[in-house]
Amino acid sequence: MTHSTVWRRKGLVMTPPVGHAWCDSCAGVPTCLPIGERLWRIWFGARDAQGRAGILCADLDPGAQMQVLALRAVPGLQHGGAGAFDSAGIWPASVLQVDGRILLWYTGMRLGGSTPYELAIGLATSDDGGITFRKQQDEPVLRGRAGELAFVTTPCVRHAGTGFEMWYSQGTTWRDTGGNGGKPDPRYDLRCATSPDGVCWDVRQAPLIALDDTPWAALTRPWVDGTGDDATLWFGARGEADFRAPSADAYRLFQVPLRQNRVRLDEVAEVVFTPAPMAGD
Repeated sequence: MTHSTVWRRKGLVMTPPVGHAWCDSCAGVPTCLPIGERLWRIWFGARDAQGRAGILCADLDPGAQMQVLALRAVPGLQHGGAGAFDSAGIWPASVLQVDGRILLWYTGMRLGGSTPYELAIGLATSDDGGITFRKQQDEPVLRGRAGELAFVTTPCVRHAGTGFEMWYSQGTTWRDTGGNGGKPDPRYDLRCATSPDGVCWDVRQAPLIALDDTPWAALTRPWVDGTGDDATLWFGARGEADFRAPSADAYRLFQVPLRQNRVRLDEVAEVVFTPAPMAGD
């Protein structure tokens, strides 16, 4: 790996709201759309008392140390009906504003089947600035293909000319690591796809980063910024054995140059935070 990139930590933005019917714990997977110089709209995943993930929205003022201006539920982004791909959980992943309409890609969870759970990617749209949404369709816009796990999640989508590009996580297998109470944990790599409309996706056959080429067991939350040869791919990665505990296997953030939708593993750099996180942070 190359030398680390250093980011300065600015402090806690918000904690899970107390007493909210939809949020008993967690405030994760923040998905931000800058509305103006003093308004960032952030959709995030929360968990109710039964542990089911749902979506809330917070308005923040970046000019006032990320002051929380509003916190609300998001009509139209509830769980799907019985058996739906998003019946057991839903959380945001990527948002764009295109021609005045807001497009929000999200992950949906369904329980049952031959694996502990299934994940797929859905799309919802908003015509009122992201206050309310309408799901594009009852079915996901991207799910595992034939012969693959029903496990696709955490997409990053960008508008590219007349179409869209997506980077996302794809499950490869389930494995009992001994650290989840006897339940298996998923392994997942990074893939990419293109689409003319953000709904129908053409998936590239080869992974962008395959696990076999790395020391990791899972790669997630890809994010791309920049264009051309100046593009950068950011992603999270973890090991396999003790990733739930403070250890070398815990999730870390990495970056790597992205050139013509290809990466070189010898250019991957771990992101370092200063001041370093301490116990209890």
